[in-house]
Amino acid sequence: MTNIPGNKVILDSDALIALLNKKDKFHKTSIGVLKKIKSTDCLLAVSYYTVLEASTTLSRKLNKPYVAKKLLKNYKKYGEVHLSYDSLEGCVGYLFDPAKSKKHTPFDYHVLCLAKANNINSIFSFDSFYKKNGLELISNSLLQE
Repeated sequence: MTNIPGNKVILDSDALIALLNKKDKFHKTSIGVLKKIKSTDCLLAVSYYTVLEASTTLSRKLNKPYVAKKLLKNYKKYGEVHLSYDSLEGCVGYLFDPAKSKKHTPFDYHVLCLAKANNINSIFSFDSFYKKNGLELISNSLLQE
């Protein structure tokens, strides 16, 4: 039986991009993880800011503007949970340290703050940044079952 802490998972842009980009090294893995999540009573939270980040990457860096357009129109098929943005004010600005890493952007800190503000303990991502900051990488735990 799949055990997802708190029964909610937040989706990060790297997993969303992997779901949509067949050339992504995590594409097959992400499809499997999404199927496992959907087979449970778990709720998948998708921030529209994550959708914007993923669609920007798909369009600009991966040269897939039509995939980006489709994502922008149909993102709710991946999941939707009402997310409270109320207590985020200042969180990203407080946590984001441009001197620490060039890899982790304000978007990453936004997702981290959003998860914490909504009592979400698990994330569908392949980025160890989240694990280092207290979230469970659901892609690891679901694949070990």
